[in-house]
Amino acid sequence: MSWHARSLVALFVSLVTCLCALGAPLADAQTIADYSRAQRSMLETAMTQAAARSAGLGASAPAAVASTAVAVPPPAARMALPPTAPAVQVSGVFASRDGAVAEVIVNATAYLLGTGQGVPGTAWHVETIAIDRVVLGREVAAAAADGQGARKVFALPALR
Repeated sequence: MSWHARSLVALFVSLVTCLCALGAPLADAQTIADYSRAQRSMLETAMTQAAARSAGLGASAPAAVASTAVAVPPPAARMALPPTAPAVQVSGVFASRDGAVAEVIVNATAYLLGTGQGVPGTAWHVETIAIDRVVLGREVAAAAADGQGARKVFALPALR
């Protein structure tokens, strides 16, 4: 064997030895695919448990979690927020010989309402209309439910 051939064989042997030495610690390493499978399994378990809780079953569904997955505590129970009351505003009054109407705005939708008419989408009704104010009222039971009171007085700017 020539000197050149022996050098190539020695180089190849040393290269293989280095690769084997580097490959040994990598044998236990987790691949991206392994990590993704573990995460998917953990997410599926959490989703199954959440579905069981929301369905009122209370028991967690059995699921196999990979040994490489980190245990995640179940998500905290969320309290349902009470529905928000519609935003009610009075922007002005229109008076004529036939009477007066108030421009009442509910969630950015304007309505022209006379005395005694109900405000759409709410428990409020128009009690009185004057040039300087509009009073809305509602039943006491509805007022006790949300704490806004039985009357709302909207003061309007005075005319000069």
